Amino acid sequence: MIDIAGESRRRSVKKTIVWGLWAANLALITYWWAVPNGWLELVSGNAPTALHAVARLFGLFATYCALMQFIAMGRIGWLEPIFGMDRLAIFHRRNGIATISFILLHSSLMTLTHPVLYGGSVNVLDVFLLPYVWLAFIAELLFILTVGLSIYIVRKHLKFETWYAVHLLNYLAIALVPWHQLTNGGDFLTNKAFANYWIGLYVFTALCVLYWRFVKVFIKFLRHQFVVQKVVKETPTATSVYIAGKNMNKFKAKGGQFVLVRFLDQTRWSQEHPFSLSRLPDGKTIRLTIRQLGDFTNGVPDITPGTSVAVSGPFGAFTHHLRRTQKLLYIVGGIGITPIRSMIEEQAAMGEKDNSIMLYGNRTEADTIFLNELRELAGKTGLQLHNVLSDQKDYKGETGFVDQEKIARLVPDVTTRDIFLCGPPPMMWGIRDQLKALGVPAEQIHYERFALHKG
Repeated sequence: MIDIAGESRRRSVKKTIVWGLWAANLALITYWWAVPNGWLELVSGNAPTALHAVARLFGLFATYCALMQFIAMGRIGWLEPIFGMDRLAIFHRRNGIATISFILLHSSLMTLTHPVLYGGSVNVLDVFLLPYVWLAFIAELLFILTVGLSIYIVRKHLKFETWYAVHLLNYLAIALVPWHQLTNGGDFLTNKAFANYWIGLYVFTALCVLYWRFVKVFIKFLRHQFVVQKVVKETPTATSVYIAGKNMNKFKAKGGQFVLVRFLDQTRWSQEHPFSLSRLPDGKTIRLTIRQLGDFTNGVPDITPGTSVAVSGPFGAFTHHLRRTQKLLYIVGGIGITPIRSMIEEQAAMGEKDNSIMLYGNRTEADTIFLNELRELAGKTGLQLHNVLSDQKDYKGETGFVDQEKIARLVPDVTTRDIFLCGPPPMMWGIRDQLKALGVPAEQIHYERFALHKG
């Protein structure tokens, strides 16, 4: 059984520590800028001097935010389990806006004020005479290009791998930044401790990303030597991929988590995609169940058994550890069943009984993924399973769509339950609002979008 109160308390403490460290670093950066020069320059009464000081501060903030971008999406093992990759992706998007804003403010103010203060002219090109400023200019262009292309990719619903490839430009951009800072920055030239701290931030970020994004995946690949064992058609539009390997008893995951996989064949080796574990690891295989929704997923049934696979994860905080109550309601649409099915299996493993209800929206029984498995699990856990079908006219059960009326009627005690919600985004947002209208506290509604490049 899960210690619900204890898990909630530990999660809250961990989040507080992480946010505290983030704020402490920001405060330390501001302090070292302010003492001894920044604050005095700000209140000097001389406009170019004050704006130049502000420009330096914005430059420091821009770099700190940029480094946090790498930490947020670096799949960091000490960070991701606390917030979940979905919430970190949201932070990544918002922090990215702050990053590019500080970059533009820093470069604009520095370009305008430096010639006046140090050259007595208003020639904005004078700033490029400083060592390595041209590298910083290239970095700025790369950051702007990344942001612009990312917005375009998201709005046009382009491929995940396209978004990922564009973001690789950020690695080059951040590598071009410190040269002009440590060479020209007065805050570093007069404060060796600050300079060493700044270098430490870069090194810490680089080591975290290098280990968790690359070394950890390579080590796991060598340890398990993952291969596709078999490919099984579950419904006309959904396929399960079973992945086997060595030492599989050491591959652990919680119900609701997902992995990022890269099938190492000629056509897919360059593409990495997130998929939920549709079954708890059994010590022999892990199973991913994938609906055909686009170019990559349409080709999943053609994956050849024996294909090597690079697996990263498991990831995700969409697990039973989010619970605040003893009773559960799962609301699922279509392929959203994949993380939920493993969560129900986890309930069975924990010995939980008669405390959960599922409202499962599908078109027809033929489209319903894992219907027989869910009925078997229901027999073990006492799960009340309601398959709600929208397109099967002769169906004797619930028909139409999962909505506020059905929730209120089938789950009269809904306000006393934790709700785990997974399905197409429009469905999730609509049901989330309906749950709130029924009086369900926001902290009892749990969902994850599984769309890392949507932010």
